[in-house]
Amino acid sequence: MNIADLTRRAESGSCVAQTTLGLVYLYGDAPVDIDYGKALRFLSMAAEQGASRAIANLGDMYLNGLGTARNVSKAIQLYEQVGKLEFFAALELGRIYASGIGVPVDARKALEWYSVALSFAKEDFDCDALAEELSEAKDYVERRIGEPT
Repeated sequence: MNIADLTRRAESGSCVAQTTLGLVYLYGDAPVDIDYGKALRFLSMAAEQGASRAIANLGDMYLNGLGTARNVSKAIQLYEQVGKLEFFAALELGRIYASGIGVPVDARKALEWYSVALSFAKEDFDCDALAEELSEAKDYVERRIGEPT
């Protein structure tokens, strides 16, 4: 991976390069060490262009206070922008509302978002790699079906 070229393309406005570079810095993919400040910068640039993967990862950064102050409201806002497009955004929204992370517990919203997460399993999706996450969503939905909201 040519980081200098990727950086040049990201700085020139390439949304793909911005997202890729943001993820490289977020997860510390070789040859780059984790740098949350750079990750936040490049993912924010890509998010401004509407990149759903960048938006979902920004949500993770705000939810966990990585490179920025923890801001659950901002994380929810970001996840909701792309929750119907990004499995992990829908899953995190289900978790947030089921557990009351920074918001009151909301079983209806948790059920809604866990159901959206499960809908990804019906698409061209690597269900084996995400078995644990899908099981979490399925268990929650099955427990809630038929309960009054």
